[in-house]
Amino acid sequence: MHDRPALRILHFGGHGIRQIARDQQASRNAVRRALAEGSRDSYRRPSATEDAEPAVRDVLADYPHMTVADIAVMIDWRHSRRQLSDLVARLRPAYLPGPGVDAPHVAGIRTGTLRNIRDIATGTMAVGTLKLGEVHL
Repeated sequence: MHDRPALRILHFGGHGIRQIARDQQASRNAVRRALAEGSRDSYRRPSATEDAEPAVRDVLADYPHMTVADIAVMIDWRHSRRQLSDLVARLRPAYLPGPGVDAPHVAGIRTGTLRNIRDIATGTMAVGTLKLGEVHL
């Protein structure tokens, strides 16, 4: 963006809006916005990834191995896939388990080892034959 205080100084020094725009390689409307009463000295529009970062952190906290496409669906991402991919790549390492830690099995992705398998208790079932007259609909 343009240095708004410098644009104001030029204008108060007697330069016109068109001349300032030409010399500073800014649009005339950018100069007008800088000269408007109550305008800020700097302008910054937050990026889409900054707005989505808390939601991505929440998803990665629960599902650290989730694909970028699935994260996009969960947070209703409507921008560039590359932007989201870069954000996830930057945030994901903080949510992955450290070395030597067995990670749970996550949605079709094999992680960790199978050392801690335990038997599940099962009940009993009586098996018999069913006669046609015993069926009630």
